Amino acid sequence: MPHRLFVLLFGILFMGLLPGSARQSPDKIWHKLDSIQNYRTEFTYTVTLPLTDSEINYRAELSYRKNPIDTLCGYSYLIDYKAENDTCPYANFMAYDNGDYFRFDRDRLREYHYREDTEPFAHRGNNPGAHRSGLFTELFPAEISRQLKSFVGKKDCLVQFFPDTLVQDRLCDAILVNDSVKGELSRTILYTFDTHDRMPLYRETENNPGHLGSQTVTVKYSGNDTDTKFPSDYFGETNLLENYGEIFLRFREGTYAASDRIGQKSPEFSHKWGEHRFSSDQLKGQNCLLLFLDERGEFCKQALQIAESVSLQENLTPVILYIEKQPENIENRSGAIILEYTGKTASEYGVTGYPTLFLLDPEGTIRFVKIGYSPLLAEELELAVRQILHDRPIQAQKNK
Repeated sequence: MPHRLFVLLFGILFMGLLPGSARQSPDKIWHKLDSIQNYRTEFTYTVTLPLTDSEINYRAELSYRKNPIDTLCGYSYLIDYKAENDTCPYANFMAYDNGDYFRFDRDRLREYHYREDTEPFAHRGNNPGAHRSGLFTELFPAEISRQLKSFVGKKDCLVQFFPDTLVQDRLCDAILVNDSVKGELSRTILYTFDTHDRMPLYRETENNPGHLGSQTVTVKYSGNDTDTKFPSDYFGETNLLENYGEIFLRFREGTYAASDRIGQKSPEFSHKWGEHRFSSDQLKGQNCLLLFLDERGEFCKQALQIAESVSLQENLTPVILYIEKQPENIENRSGAIILEYTGKTASEYGVTGYPTLFLLDPEGTIRFVKIGYSPLLAEELELAVRQILHDRPIQAQKNK
């Protein structure tokens, strides 16, 4: 089908540009982006799904402050957003400040703190860490600048700059990116910027152009404010507790914290299991491993493999609880009990990040908790299991 991006590009290429204008450098744009200290904007974010052409629409407000002393990220941010079809009574948000990352969406809260667990913040391959991942993080000024510089220096990428052109009947500076992988076009991106202040106006990305599975993502900005002076604690936990207090209360009140559960009786649960139901009562008399997973979590796959291996080795009963649906093509090597859509149970166990693992003794008492993933997870888990079998006290474990 004819995508909107093609129509926009057709308009750019035939607007009567001066010869050679597409070869001019866009470096003034990324210099501007790099210079921004404080930034606030509102935008719509629309994802057009493959084949069906149905759309998912978000409205969001983004706040951003440059923070050069933060070597993990270099900036702090808060994004408040909501999808049109989202029935959750609360607004979604994601926030980062000085090693603390919070995200609430799909009616659950996740939080990571670098001082407690460094793994979620690690840059591995194409994953820049939890704090720089997610739906909207590519829209921060520093990230747009980083993208443009990366495209210019990439061998299989064509970057064209069209100053003083029209896109959607608005005068702008446009940057067109054709990004290829092994000679095949993988995506096209059109950025437009205000000709005076060089702030972003619009972005349209088409992934897998020309294929049946192509997907289009458009971003339309409505106002860019670089004069806002945010309070010193605006992006931190104190302000989040004030503005999203009810959300935090659900997960933090009393014994909600997973690490506080050591020595307590495990909360009861019952979930659909195939054509039947599985109840926690069925675990009585057994040493059990409960592993809560986010199907999209970066380290959940590694944690699952280790949990399966240790369960087989130490004769544990493994129960894998996915916050939503189990991913496809996951082999159940340990014969684990697989449960899906377990958000309520995760909340009752105090789970706010994934993976989180619990060891239960035959009486159903929680004897060990492991929050997050580390390369030493297998060794820590094996030691904990052997201590449990010998009835020695176990402590909660967090990555250092």
